[in-house]
Order: sequence, then structure tokens, then C-alpha cells
Amino acid sequence: MKKLFYIIPVLLFLFSHNLFSQRIIFQSDFETGTLSGDSIPTNWAKQDVDGLNPNIGWAIRDTSVRFCASCPTRPQAIGRRSLEIPWYAGNGGNFINNDWAFTHIFSALNGDSLIFDMLIGGIIGFNPTLIDSMQVWVCSDQDPIFTIQKLATIRSLDSNNVWTNHKFNLSSFNGQNICLAFRYYMDVSVDGLWCNIDNIFIGNHSAIGIEPISTEIPAKFSLEQNYPNPFNPNTNIKFSIAKAGYTKLEIFNETGQLVAVPIAEDLKAGYYNYNFNGVNLPSGAYFYRLVSNDFVKTNKMILIK
Repeated sequence: MKKLFYIIPVLLFLFSHNLFSQRIIFQSDFETGTLSGDSIPTNWAKQDVDGLNPNIGWAIRDTSVRFCASCPTRPQAIGRRSLEIPWYAGNGGNFINNDWAFTHIFSALNGDSLIFDMLIGGIIGFNPTLIDSMQVWVCSDQDPIFTIQKLATIRSLDSNNVWTNHKFNLSSFNGQNICLAFRYYMDVSVDGLWCNIDNIFIGNHSAIGIEPISTEIPAKFSLEQNYPNPFNPNTNIKFSIAKAGYTKLEIFNETGQLVAVPIAEDLKAGYYNYNFNGVNLPSGAYFYRLVSNDFVKTNKMILIK
């Protein structure tokens, strides 16, 4: 009987650890890594169905530069880079842009979601009335002929041509091997300018190790010093959100490289605690940054193994 009492806590620890770990299938803000030509993430694919110009399609690009001499600067990404496609009118009277970008193939589970930020359409001072649209698809393979279901068609005027967060529940594809596709499908003789996608997350945020610790509304935003510090491998990061909004908690190493984004979602106003697990990181100094509404604060923490 005593052995059983010893076994039960161990099993509970193992199950609870899995229960509260975050499932990340893909996550990127495209700010790290070297750009080479029209690059896309590893194991992703793209297809230029219209054949207008395969070299001007979906790619991770520096949004601070122009894509033609007479064009305006691209709208700035939330960082500096984004997954982007510009408007392009081809020769021979074909003005239908039909370009696809496919994620890698993964096995979907109940609770998985697709979350991303996107800006499409005209900008102030340059054709602000131009309309863009982008479709989100679920496919069984990295080819348009293998579409399973269209999740949405998003028009630029629906988002007022500003950076907007979009979320799609993938639970209905539980147990299926799928990939997700972004389709830029525009009659560019009438409309179209560009589409920028940033901060993509595919996985299960519902299992994230974040917990509200008070129902009160804070008077101000704050980010406390983590505890314990130094830590191995877990530490608590407490913060307060004075106004509901999109919130990110980012972890950087000493060289400034982004190594994790534990939180990237809309949060209600309140007090929160996040239990960060650094088991997959080497010993060293790290910086954790909270970004919410106009609030930005960074603190330092030490991981010692």
C-alpha cells in the first residue's frame, strides 16, 4: 500500500507536467535567421498558380525596403520582417494573382489553433482605397488540389487596413495530417497592393502555463522580477495587464536572439503568473520582455543548471 502512495504522486506530476505544457507546432516572428532571395520557413512550400512571376510571390522579406523604385515602402512589420507578397500585374492580359504558401504537414490534435497578425490593403497616402483579400485553407498536402476546407476569406476593409490578430480553431481536424495554406487571390486590374503576415503560431495555447491570480483590475501595467532567480529550470513571472489587449511575453538570450515566445494572445485586464520552464535552454543570462498595448518592459533572469 505504501508503494502505491509513492507511485500516485509521481504519476500526477507526470500528467500535470504534460497537461500544462504548451504545444507548439510552429511559431515565428521571422526576425531571426538569414534572408536569401525569396525565402520561406524550412519545410514550407509555395506555388505560383497564376504563373505571372514566381519570383514575386510569398517570401520572408525585410519590410523596411521598397519592392520597386516607384512603389512606397512596404507597411512596417510588427518587427522588421514578415511573410509577405506584393501586388504584381503580369503580361498577356492575365491580371489574376493566385499564389499559395503552405506550412509543413503536421498531425492536428484537439485544441490546436492557427493564430497570426496580418495587414493587407491600401495605406494612408498611397491608394488607401485599394482592397486586398487573403484566404486561409486547410489542405492534406502542399498543393492546391489537396484542399480540405476554406477557413476564411479576409478582406482588407474588414480590418480597416491595420494590423489585426486572427485566430482559427483546428480541433475539427483532430487526428488528421494537414498543412495550412495562405492564398493571395486577387484581380489586380481592379484592386490589390500587398499582404503581410507576422507572429504566426500553430499549436495549443489552451494548455499554456499561465494563470490569473486575481479578479481585480490593475491600476497600471507592470512586470515583476521573476522568482526564484537564479532558477533551474522553473521560475515564476508575474505581471499585470491594466487594459485588455494582445499581449506577448518574449525570452531573449544574451546576444539578443529570441529563443521563446511563451505568451502571444489576447488577455483580459488582470494579474497573471506564468511559470516559465527553461529545461531546453543552456545556462546563462536571459531577458524577458512583456509587450501589451503601449506597455513594454524588460527584466533580466539567470538560468543555472
